Parts: sequence; C-alpha cells; structure tokens
Amino acid sequence: MGRTRFYINKLFGQPSVFDFQLLGESVRLSIASTREIRRARDIDIERELVELMRDSLSIGDTIFDIGANIGLISLLLAKHENGVDSTVHCFEPEPRNFHQLSQNIENNNLVGRLHPHQLALGAEDGAVDLHIRGNEGEGRHSIASDKGSTDTITVQLQTMGSFVEQHRVAPDIIKIDVEGAEGQVLAGMEALIGTGVPREIFLEIHPKGDGEFMPDGHTTIETWLSARGYTMVWSKKRGSGQHCHFKLTSL
Repeated sequence: MGRTRFYINKLFGQPSVFDFQLLGESVRLSIASTREIRRARDIDIERELVELMRDSLSIGDTIFDIGANIGLISLLLAKHENGVDSTVHCFEPEPRNFHQLSQNIENNNLVGRLHPHQLALGAEDGAVDLHIRGNEGEGRHSIASDKGSTDTITVQLQTMGSFVEQHRVAPDIIKIDVEGAEGQVLAGMEALIGTGVPREIFLEIHPKGDGEFMPDGHTTIETWLSARGYTMVWSKKRGSGQHCHFKLTSL
C-alpha cells in the first residue's frame, strides 16, 4: 500500500508523508524513495541497539547522533519516555539526507529538541570529500573512497572537540555510524576524554575505510577507548560490520 501511494504521489508531483509505528513509537516520515519505506519497516534489525540506547538515557541528557541519515534513531530516542527531556544533535553531511532529516524533525514537532547540523565530524577542522551513491535515506555515502560512488562533494569537517567548544554543549551519549570513519570521529573527541563526557558510546564499526582502527592505522578502537577509561559492555555482528556499546567505567 505504501509503495502504491508513493508512486501515485510522485506521478502527480505530491510529497509523500507516511505514519509508521516503529519500535513502539509513532513516527511521521517524509519519503523520497521506496527504499526509505523499506528501511523504516526494517528498523527492527536495529532493535537491540536502539533499546540499549533508550535504556541508557537519563532525564535531560544530550545526545550526539553522528551519521544521523534521515533521523530514524534520533526520533526514536527523542520520543521514548526516557528521552522526553533530552536534546539530540543530529550530524548528517550528505545534502539530500540532511534535507529529509530536517523535514522529519518538523514532521514530528521536534524543532528545538532535535538540532540538525550539515557537517561531518572527524579528526580535524576543515573540509573533506564525501563519496555518494544512491538516493536519499540509503546511507550510502562515506569519507573513504568508494568504487561504487556516482558523485563526490566537499563538505564541512569539524572535530567534536571544537564543536562542543563552539556551541557550549557536550554529549552524555553518542552514536557513531559513519561508514568506516569511526576512528576519525573518536580522534576528534580527544579533548573531551577525561572530563566524564560522554558516558556512553554506541558505534558501528564498518569494514571499509579505517575499519576497526584509529587514524594511526595500528591502534584498534577498542584499545584506544579502553586506555581512556571505556569498557566494551556489548557487541553484536551487523552485516559485515559490528555494533558496539562502550561505557565509561573509570577516569
């Protein structure tokens, strides 16, 4: 039914906004491709990760969703009873995904609580080439070279440390899903380490790009975080990658 309605709307040049029940929450999404419908319905694949994140929330938390795509996980966190008073900063550099993300924040009346930022977080401030393939909502873009990419754009790059200093906000919980640049994002948060921020880190380690390694090419993400007081408390295979949950256990 969703696909039929989408194609009818597209035929007549009308936008498609669908209501979904996702992991116990009512979510309204602007749909730009049928793949987004399938991705929303397949969110159950992420159930364990999302539930761990929701269980980790405390009243008034600040969350950084790095690699937010069209905002599914951000919406599910903000709408959950544990996240009612939370603030979410959503980082998505790809222009088409960012447009969908901004629309979905408005669709769900979360302007002011969910803050979209069209930039990439990494190990340094400046700019970086983003390799893109596919349509909105597909999550198919990366900083790492991608043989299947159909376009390359230059996007703003900032370290988490400089973002926190500029905006005077710091994350209690971060989620990182950046297609192989996870170590780059972590390196850019070095200034926060030792301050007790963040207390929880959820990330997906991708096999491409730097994979499980930090930018130095030989220190693993787990080793780097362990040396800074974080313990891996959960991990699960996710396709060719791995979902991980690290918790700050010592300073």
